[in-house]
Amino acid sequence: MTGQRRLRCAPAAALLLLALVVAPAAAATLDIPTPYVPSTESNVDEMLRLAGVRPGDVVYDLGSGDGRVVISAARDWGARGVGIELDGKLVAESRELARREGVADRAVFQQGDVLKASIADATVVTMYLLTPLVNRLQPRLLNELKPGTRIVAHDYGFADWKPDRHVHVSKNFYLYVVPARVTGKWQLTVALPAGSRDYELELTQKFQEVKGGARVTGGYLPAFDARLSGERIEFVLVDDQRNYRFEGRVSATHVIEGVVRWGHGPKQQQGTWRATRLTAVSEG
Repeated sequence: MTGQRRLRCAPAAALLLLALVVAPAAAATLDIPTPYVPSTESNVDEMLRLAGVRPGDVVYDLGSGDGRVVISAARDWGARGVGIELDGKLVAESRELARREGVADRAVFQQGDVLKASIADATVVTMYLLTPLVNRLQPRLLNELKPGTRIVAHDYGFADWKPDRHVHVSKNFYLYVVPARVTGKWQLTVALPAGSRDYELELTQKFQEVKGGARVTGGYLPAFDARLSGERIEFVLVDDQRNYRFEGRVSATHVIEGVVRWGHGPKQQQGTWRATRLTAVSEG
């Protein structure tokens, strides 16, 4: 396990670890001991593959152990990587391994606490940590990472955040994509050939699961097939017996812009739309 090490596991500590895994809620307020058990090279590859790592990515491994995730991201996938590890000896070992692999300029290791270290510039986060620590990290990951950042958890995922994808290849791997915050009311204007149309769009979300609809004069139009992936949002409004399919991108300036399509087959038509935030509600 590439994990944040707070103590070495004597037999008594191993029993404590078992209790923490079985009862994570009771353990969430404890200083969590995490054993160092290195991930296999195959598991490292599965994590990076599931994350879709590519050149230009910045991969943070939380609890980086001997650095193999970060080194593989740099050596095999062309990314840059940062490892955060509490154990200074493992940090020194990771730096030496990166030097030997010829990626020391793209694989950086920091001695620090994963609950406090700066992670804001990550585009990918990997972790192989016990459930209580994973759940303590969740608010930081949601608040500090940019929408669209991919998070891969090895074996131990979040308690109440459903993964965008779950892969089982000998071990379990969970992919989470940090969602944009869209809860609230939006003023939606659609540019159509016959002129513009305005709606008051209301959205609620639980992580990437989004629901809502649009208020119009004399009625309410449910948002069908609503989807949120990172900063990308899609939904369908049925107005005047016509299906309008909206696709857009949520920007950091509280604006959503995109295209709307309607019609059938090759004769499908397309317009543009823009929504500006009116009110926001904390994510539930």
